[in-house]
Amino acid sequence: MKNPEYHINDGELPQSLHPYLQNQKCYDYSSHSGALVLKIGDDYFLKIDSKGKLQEEAWITKWFYQHHLGVEVMEYISKDRDYLLTRAAVGSASTSFLNSPESICAILGQELRKLHYSKPDNFPDNHLLENYRQKVKENHQNGVFYEKALLPMFHVSNREEASQLVSEKGHLLETNAFIHGDACLPNIILKDPQTFSCFIDWGLAGYSDKHINIFWAIWSIHYNLENDNYIQIFLDNYSRADINWETPRIVAAHEAFGD
Repeated sequence: MKNPEYHINDGELPQSLHPYLQNQKCYDYSSHSGALVLKIGDDYFLKIDSKGKLQEEAWITKWFYQHHLGVEVMEYISKDRDYLLTRAAVGSASTSFLNSPESICAILGQELRKLHYSKPDNFPDNHLLENYRQKVKENHQNGVFYEKALLPMFHVSNREEASQLVSEKGHLLETNAFIHGDACLPNIILKDPQTFSCFIDWGLAGYSDKHINIFWAIWSIHYNLENDNYIQIFLDNYSRADINWETPRIVAAHEAFGD
């Protein structure tokens, strides 16, 4: 999948970012999050979002870089909007290898399983699950509804059913693993179709319920590959025995009221 070229004027950006864009082409790598994500040449990624939205992602990304688990943060600027500039990871997003769907789905399953069993030392407690529930509650009260989260396989068909599921079974979500938080295909970097490089976009990482990652992996495979048979490859490589099959459905109901 080829990402479209994106034309941006220097005047739209803070002065300190101008040198990074000089004589470079930009390509749009934005996904479902709502942020504008640009690849600048071959060396950098720039994420632009509303003011304050990228603050936590910036410090988490710095933490992962200090522990040799993530990319370097070059600039974080919060003015009219938030601007997060990071060095590009080695490799390309797995969406660049959609002609090898079996391989990328297998790698996603294997690497998420490894991540869930990892226990990063001294990771700051960011109350991830508590904040997740609070955001869902606020968005529900404000009328937010993200229908695309409700894939047919989750058997939740409308806002009322999602609301009921959150109310009746939301307490079943638990802190049981270290998660990425947005484990979709654009956030897994591969050196080639068979070789994992790293995860990027750690802004929602921390200790929470592993089924949040599993939901987003399933959703992303459905969205990017448009063939749910590949979901089975992901599940086989993650380990079906380690999944509580009711919980991704509960997560889907929560994500219907997500950002």
